[in-house]
Amino acid sequence: MKKYYIFGILYLVAIVFIMNDTWLYTTPIAKLTKVETTREVEGKTTRGTAEKKYSQKMQGIILNGEKKGKTVHFSNEYTYTEMLKQKYHKGDKVFVSGSGIKGVKRDTELIMLLGILIFVLVEAAGRKGILTIITVGINIMIFAAFFLKADNTSNVVAICNKIVILFAIVTLVGLNGVNKKTWAALLSTLCVLVLIMGMFDLVIRHVQELDYSTMEYLGSVDNPDDMFHAEILLSGLGAIMDVAVDISTALSEIIKQKPEISFRQLFRSGREIGHDIMGTMINILLFVFISGLIPMCLIRMNNDVSFLTIIRLHIPCELCRFFVESIGIVLAIPVSVLITSGILKSNLKKRTTLC
Repeated sequence: MKKYYIFGILYLVAIVFIMNDTWLYTTPIAKLTKVETTREVEGKTTRGTAEKKYSQKMQGIILNGEKKGKTVHFSNEYTYTEMLKQKYHKGDKVFVSGSGIKGVKRDTELIMLLGILIFVLVEAAGRKGILTIITVGINIMIFAAFFLKADNTSNVVAICNKIVILFAIVTLVGLNGVNKKTWAALLSTLCVLVLIMGMFDLVIRHVQELDYSTMEYLGSVDNPDDMFHAEILLSGLGAIMDVAVDISTALSEIIKQKPEISFRQLFRSGREIGHDIMGTMINILLFVFISGLIPMCLIRMNNDVSFLTIIRLHIPCELCRFFVESIGIVLAIPVSVLITSGILKSNLKKRTTLC
């Protein structure tokens, strides 16, 4: 029970600190002390339907900076959808820019969710949960360290190649330790990534360029292929690594229980395990793919673009990414089984010979 008290105290201290951390920000922050909302005359959307509009008059007090304690006034207009501008409430802490509001300060809610996540991880997984928290933190620092140094002339693919290797090493070694099983999973993951990226490069060179319709906001980026390479590397890493770890762990357990198992039998067992994983992992990729498309599809369909037109013209980039990553999951099965079986069986033979 003692650890729960310690965690609870630390959690409360963190929340109180974040609620009063305005002094850490250089951007002015105001707390809204008065909000008056009135309904305006209904407008029209791009499709001609009625759209409710509201206006707000707000009063707040600056909490930091040279103007701390000063009373300020704001105005805000928003629609019921809150697509372009949101509704503000009394007590909200907001970032101030000139005479307007840039957005709501949400770090208190984030620290609350982080505390719940840490508690659930540690309570449900114990030591593994703690290791998960540590590896996630290290991976975030790796990502930030590389991209904080990047500029408009940086090679995104080269950066992501390094990040992917570090992500894989930190995650696998951090969670599973330094052993044959970990090295098998790491080698399998990197081999599959090389295969799918080589496959993608081969396809791109022999077909017309993809329609990067979702990358129109890249602006001056000369080669959108680089951005797409980076997306495939980072998004495919997790699924491929999961398959590799599952197979290496399962085969390692099989060898422990039945050391005399032949390489062929071990390969077949690993293949069957992989087939069970494959369907679930590809469907997970599909769900992630669909969830990312929902806003774009709704916006275009709301402007009378048919769903079939969206699929045919506007999302080949996402479809290609889904297909490439799905191929990676499928390839991860035989590659992981072959590499893991070879490493574990060779290690077993060496120990048997020494005995």
